[in-house]
Amino acid sequence: MSKKKVAGIVICAFIALGVIGNLMNPNDSSKPSGTTKQEQKQDAKQAPKQDSQEMQAYQKFVSIPMECDYDTVKNAFGVDGKMQHENDIGGFKTQAYEFKVGKTTAIMTFQNGALTSKAMDSLSFYKQNGEKITLDEFNKIQTGMTYDQVKDLFKRDGLLKSETAIAGSGTKLYSWMNSDGSNAVITFGDGAVNSKTQTGLK
Repeated sequence: MSKKKVAGIVICAFIALGVIGNLMNPNDSSKPSGTTKQEQKQDAKQAPKQDSQEMQAYQKFVSIPMECDYDTVKNAFGVDGKMQHENDIGGFKTQAYEFKVGKTTAIMTFQNGALTSKAMDSLSFYKQNGEKITLDEFNKIQTGMTYDQVKDLFKRDGLLKSETAIAGSGTKLYSWMNSDGSNAVITFGDGAVNSKTQTGLK
């Protein structure tokens, strides 16, 4: 792999990690208590009407394919993105855009015109519905488990917070939250658990 390609990949990775870190701050004061997060469409039907725009934005966010171009993202969200970052090093042009839809914010990062990472901030449109996640369940999660295995353990879907595709490798970050704000954040690398973090689980 050339030095230019490595530099481009490293830059993109730093941007993606920075976005994820900002959006996944467990102390985010904008995150209301008494809410949880799920991505299933059947759950969307139970969301309050005033939050339907946010739910629709989230569903579009999930469905946007990696490696698509800016226009595909713009058309999906129905709004223009606001440039947040841009650089061009070694022939690799990186651009990060912020898309605001209602109360939601998505950060979409492109490298040489192709989407390489996407992240969405905390969504509060879904009230607690499902089994409470416990520390004991969290402790049972092991490296290498699949998303379906984690979902079965927690007895409900998680919310996709971010996705990154760099150099043929993909990473997805999901969160599960209880009504009291306690939560679990699980990262999947190429479909398997490679890290986990919990806040306030009992």
